[in-house]
Amino acid sequence: MIGDVLVSSIICNNLKKAYPQASIDYLVYEATTPVLEGNPNIDRIILFEKKHRKNNLAFLQLAWQIRKEQYDLVIDAYSKLESWLFVFLSGAKRKISYKKPGRSFLYTDNLPFTAYPKTNLGLAIERRLSLLKPLNLDINIDPLPKLFVSEHEDQQAQALFAQHKVNPNRKTVMISLIGSEPSKTYPLEYMAQIINFIAEKYDVNLLFNYFPKQIEQAQKVYDLCSERTKSKIYFDLLGPDLRSFIAIMNQCDLIVGNDGGAINIAKSLGKSSFIIFSPWIEKKIWATFEDGHQQVSVHLNDFKPDLIRQYSEKELKNLTPELYQEFKPELFFSQFDHFLQENLSHDIAQVKLSVVPIKLPLSALIITYNEEKHIKEVLQDIDFAEEILVIDSFSTDKTIELVRSFPKAKLIQNKFVDYSTQRNFAIECAHNPWILFIDADERFTDELREEVIETIQKPDACSAYLFYRIFYFKNEHLHFSGWQTDKIFRLFQKDKARYVTERLVHEKLKVNGRVGKLKHKLIHYSYTDYESYKDKMVSYGKLKAKEEMSKGVRPNFFHFYLHPAYKFLYQYLVRLGFLDGQKGIIICYLNALSVAVRYRELKKMRANL
Repeated sequence: MIGDVLVSSIICNNLKKAYPQASIDYLVYEATTPVLEGNPNIDRIILFEKKHRKNNLAFLQLAWQIRKEQYDLVIDAYSKLESWLFVFLSGAKRKISYKKPGRSFLYTDNLPFTAYPKTNLGLAIERRLSLLKPLNLDINIDPLPKLFVSEHEDQQAQALFAQHKVNPNRKTVMISLIGSEPSKTYPLEYMAQIINFIAEKYDVNLLFNYFPKQIEQAQKVYDLCSERTKSKIYFDLLGPDLRSFIAIMNQCDLIVGNDGGAINIAKSLGKSSFIIFSPWIEKKIWATFEDGHQQVSVHLNDFKPDLIRQYSEKELKNLTPELYQEFKPELFFSQFDHFLQENLSHDIAQVKLSVVPIKLPLSALIITYNEEKHIKEVLQDIDFAEEILVIDSFSTDKTIELVRSFPKAKLIQNKFVDYSTQRNFAIECAHNPWILFIDADERFTDELREEVIETIQKPDACSAYLFYRIFYFKNEHLHFSGWQTDKIFRLFQKDKARYVTERLVHEKLKVNGRVGKLKHKLIHYSYTDYESYKDKMVSYGKLKAKEEMSKGVRPNFFHFYLHPAYKFLYQYLVRLGFLDGQKGIIICYLNALSVAVRYRELKKMRANL
């Protein structure tokens, strides 16, 4: 609970930053308050005590106390039965929480419960920050949980170090020895091996973090250590309470060991950490600010994923003792040694935690020709991809110049033959296992971007995904005219899909494997003005003529007159183009024009044989 309360305090910190005159209250379990002491962003801590959990009357009295405060805003970062009842009874004007089945009626704003992280913040922080999105705060969001240690507390910790004769010329490593429960505690014999590894390679002070009731386990680890290691361990250097531990941790240089409250405290104090996760805990949630240097974590799934992937969380928890035995220290000793070298070899006053997007195995591809109107915006839209490739057909406008001004984009020029060939060429140039194809006149919504990021991280992802599209006509939504059910492949695994070469336009993707659909839609600004859309339709018609030529089609009266008329009437009447008014007439006419051009061009080709 300490980690949860500390991480959730970032909501209070940012609310106070945005609304300095507001009163910010925080309802927490009574045992967790030490991590909130001295926080100037919290005006009042409301305690949820044991009596409130055990006694219905006491619970209702607390709920009534909360209701009397007449809060303007309640943010529920807990989203469990107890908090639902408080929210329901609060009478607050605005209530924000995660979107979960059967309880959305309790809240005015229901936020998606994100399944996959988008940055190295980890889901624990990203999910909490998402609760601030409906407020549109006009501030730079600070994602770092903070602890506040007084000068007096620092002095007491320093005196304790002096009392235990801790060597001031050596760096000090805190060992997060025992987890909050057995299923979160790395095997003690393995932990002793890790401590021996540190002591044998580095001249450091070693402190053990444990509660008095855990002294037998701590003593067992100590007894398993070598005599040389024992000489560096200050076994009895403990504080009487959590605030004392915080002050002691503030005197240390880094922390190593089991995930838990101690790790979160260390990070909030700006300390480096090396975390060993339990096999049943999801690393993506609590591996916060991971950067591979000062914040590093390991999980059995990193080394032996086959032992993990087939089980549910509940099954993994039951299997934890056996799985822990497979998680031998030698699996990560080289990674651990690199971490120690980086963080013990020079002085680091305070670790600077940075936020970086997760490196996604995704290549975003665009094929272009004279797209200066769109290229800048679309490149900004797909900046979340690890690789961006622009395959240009020797544009004569400012497209090339604009692409080169975008640091992440790589420009490749290739002569245009047809759309399918150009797209397959682009795929071959990509280096990542996932491909995102986007046209220059298409745009992502925030929701679609997040859905793509989550989708490609799923272990059971499909081979390819269809996107539904919203069409815009001169910046106005086109509701009908045949486009209301339009969908197109835009995301797929590189080794499982290619474009059929027989189709020169309106390309067809051949997929090897399962096909899925994304629920959020892609915006398509296909029609900006009459002439540009007409040129596009004429171009498509000429390419379709080449397709028909290769199939041996001989145009006749039907192709020249009835097929274009049918195209117009089908889109205008059957596909409800008439409901789009004048723009519906234009769109249906230009699509019919493309059909007429196709067979006119085909006739010319056959005449030239």
